[in-house]
Amino acid sequence: MNITEITEKAISEKAVAALPPELTLHKLRFFYSKGNMRIVAELDKPSDKYGSANVGDCESFARTLGDSLEVYEKESGLELNYSLEVSSAGAERELSSVLEIQRFRELPLQVTFVSEEGKVLTEVLVAHTIDGERIEFKMADCKANRKKFGPQRLKKLPGYTLLWSQIKKIKLHLDI
Repeated sequence: MNITEITEKAISEKAVAALPPELTLHKLRFFYSKGNMRIVAELDKPSDKYGSANVGDCESFARTLGDSLEVYEKESGLELNYSLEVSSAGAERELSSVLEIQRFRELPLQVTFVSEEGKVLTEVLVAHTIDGERIEFKMADCKANRKKFGPQRLKKLPGYTLLWSQIKKIKLHLDI
């Protein structure tokens, strides 16, 4: 391992340790430019329907992690020269597993997938049945679909049965 990998591993461990019990780490990413490191943390709040951490949650986590990184710099002798960005994973977060689809199954999901004909499609769907890696989706009753198909036609549209491997991208759909 090089120094960057060692540092990222140490920061990742400190980020997990800084989490209060009601939050989880959705994503932790590192970006580098001209001797600076930008740490971007996205928080998840499982108790919230949308998984949204509030501003206070983000501030508290950032303060705790910042204090921990300050101690790490003193103990390791490394100057991290970092900036820390903490936010909620967001109302249109990308989902990364079948378990997350299960968690958000009642919400509209924007799904980009490869159809049986080999076409890449993007539809707003709701997960209906999940069986291992096989997910049965129905068209979501949302503004975007009612605009696209009309309310009567929307009710008659068939759904899609997809394997996890067919899904290129899936995220929560904010219906505004």
